[in-house]
Amino acid sequence: MPLNVYAFSHYPEQIITTYQPDGTVIGNPQHYLNLTLQAAASEFPFVDQDHKIGNFAPYTVAWNLEAQHRFSEHLAMQAKYLESHGNGLITISPQVVQGQNAFVLAGDGSSLYRQFELTAQLSFQPNRMIYASYVRSVSEGSINEADTYLGDFSSPFIRGNLYTNRAGDIPNRFLTWGSVALPWKVTIYPMVELRSGFPYQSVDVYQNYIQSMKAESGRFPTYFSADARVAKDVRLNSKYTLRPSISISNITNHFNALEVHSNTSDPQYGQFFGNYDRRMRVDFDLVF
Repeated sequence: MPLNVYAFSHYPEQIITTYQPDGTVIGNPQHYLNLTLQAAASEFPFVDQDHKIGNFAPYTVAWNLEAQHRFSEHLAMQAKYLESHGNGLITISPQVVQGQNAFVLAGDGSSLYRQFELTAQLSFQPNRMIYASYVRSVSEGSINEADTYLGDFSSPFIRGNLYTNRAGDIPNRFLTWGSVALPWKVTIYPMVELRSGFPYQSVDVYQNYIQSMKAESGRFPTYFSADARVAKDVRLNSKYTLRPSISISNITNHFNALEVHSNTSDPQYGQFFGNYDRRMRVDFDLVF
């Protein structure tokens, strides 16, 4: 339990003032108290809660099943299923309590994560492996968790509760990586990733989540990145080996957006921007 949860009631109170485009104030400034609730009784038998304010006890119940099989000396397969349920997560949201605006800290958040993973291991050279994996997953939950406001880099906007796809939800992901030995003691380390884009949540002009527009309806473009590192060992003596290498990221220079205009009042709403272009790096490692 983060200790700053218990300091929430002592945080500075927010005063929100709404302005017209010409600078005049709309209505009266809204004062928001900081209130901490008592969590509902836990349904999990191993959680013991005191019946008092701030008796939060977030927990996760998870299980997984894994199977491995080697088909030949060159091919091995692994299948894995994982499921995780989070309950009692700490959330913060604006509410009206006894006629007074307040930011309410509660323990009513939840989350769900399911993942199926299939991984293949290919081996055609001594001590050199190529791996390929496919992951199908879903990640849902309350996206107004308290750590977005109570952390070191807090958000100034406290939005109403919304249960939808979480920021890291990736329905489909393919990844391959490994190492291949080439002549003259050269080794190449390729890595290729192809996955669904992250979801994003649309907001209105006041930065509030649009409840009717779930995050699943808005996603970043498909992400693709082909990377590689080429290294060569140069033996200096019986003890030291010099290993110069060249690493190239995003070889195809594919556009992988970093941000999106998510405000529906923005003329550029829905447009993606930001990208890491093709990059190259040279390293010199001394192995001993």
